[in-house]
Amino acid sequence: MIIFDDKSYRLLCCDGAAGLKEIEKGTVKLIYGSPPYPNAERNYGVWKEKDYIELISPFIDGAQHALSDDGFLVINVKANRSKKTASKASKRSLVVEKLAVLLEEQWGFSCVDIEIWVKGNPAPTGLRVACQDAYEQILWFSKSPKWEINIDAIRRPYSDHSLDLYKDYEYKARENGLTYVRKNKSITPNPLGALPQNVITCGVMPNKTTHQAVQPLALPEKYIKACTAIGDIVVDPWLGSGTTGEAAVALDVRVGHNCPICRANYKKLDWKSKVLTPNPFV
Repeated sequence: MIIFDDKSYRLLCCDGAAGLKEIEKGTVKLIYGSPPYPNAERNYGVWKEKDYIELISPFIDGAQHALSDDGFLVINVKANRSKKTASKASKRSLVVEKLAVLLEEQWGFSCVDIEIWVKGNPAPTGLRVACQDAYEQILWFSKSPKWEINIDAIRRPYSDHSLDLYKDYEYKARENGLTYVRKNKSITPNPLGALPQNVITCGVMPNKTTHQAVQPLALPEKYIKACTAIGDIVVDPWLGSGTTGEAAVALDVRVGHNCPICRANYKKLDWKSKVLTPNPFV
């Protein structure tokens, strides 16, 4: 069922995995999204660790179908801990790491990187058996073993310290066998900024919608910039509160090329004002 459709984006009410299979084969450049987290208790259900690979597999199968040969799959996910029992302490699940391995070994994707989202304001959980949970993983995979991303689009500002250092400092050739500095050289800062890091640091979004886990814009924005160009299609099969769509629309060059497919939680979503109306069909 099409809930909202115009030249900028399309919002469908459908099973996300089935929706991916209905897309024309090989037409999507980026599939980005955040599926239910293992063991997380939410108002939209629980994907238990023991069932997680089985539940997410139809989405990965759909991604294989929908992605172009040079397309990318990016999944933001966190493995919640199991509940303690009388005989066992609460332990961190390794199912996300298992999924990352299976993306290569079972589905044939290639790992671009496993990046980390560090949360500056992690939510308190009351956990007392381990350190506070303050990060999530971002599994960044390519359909092709030979990929190319737009590094320049995601460069970051240089620190003042780096700029001051580069002014007068000369790096000396290494004498310990390392080859990345073979001769004396100075560094000229790139006018577009420093190379991006595989760590994203930003806070958790305040919960001002009916969705229980709203993403910060910085997450989808980075991968839309790095993986897509004008004319490409972006799909989020777990649309949630619509942050992926909002990020795509905010990047003016990609307005009209974002195509979220989801099991929609909302009848209408205005990405410009983030107005949400409950969907009576869910």
